[in-house]
Amino acid sequence: MSVISRETFFSIFGSGTFTGEHPSFTGSDVEPLLAFSRTFLPKTVIEIGIQRGATAKCILVNSPWIEKYIGIDVTFDYKTPLTIQQNEVPQVPGEYVKDDPRVQLIVKPNGTRDLTPADLPAADLIFIDGDHSESGVLLDTLLARRVIRKGGIICWHDYGNQVVPGVKAVIDSLNEGNHICLIESGQLCFQFCREGR
Repeated sequence: MSVISRETFFSIFGSGTFTGEHPSFTGSDVEPLLAFSRTFLPKTVIEIGIQRGATAKCILVNSPWIEKYIGIDVTFDYKTPLTIQQNEVPQVPGEYVKDDPRVQLIVKPNGTRDLTPADLPAADLIFIDGDHSESGVLLDTLLARRVIRKGGIICWHDYGNQVVPGVKAVIDSLNEGNHICLIESGQLCFQFCREGR
């Protein structure tokens, strides 16, 4: 795994400062997402695992150039593969951003397991922060790689989180050529995609 210091990351990609509340699940890892947004001005963003929409709200408030933000999650009665994630299943997915006209919520009984690439538009930035089981991370990554635009960015959250080791295990297994990079002092890693729609 390549590692980039936060200082170097922000010197390359610009500021990650923002107005509004810090999203509780993403924490300071939202700052690199905002730096990417300011640098590359994505038109279409997909968030897998939108939860209540705190991260989405932070990104949308600080990124007026985004035209479409697709948030994907599960229905309230979903049973998570990892018991520790059961309390993360939202009663109202995307409730913080549901009234933003740029937002499209896709709520399915099994989340991304109920989707195919044909169900999603090509995206400039995809943030994966949903099912952290190995099978879930793998499925979300394969889906993301089929809908990302050429040159787009895929970001994964919770890399190195010892409570949910499946994220690290899957990303390490897929990181041929060391193209995925971890931002130091956080749990966000990213990849610029050389192939895409």
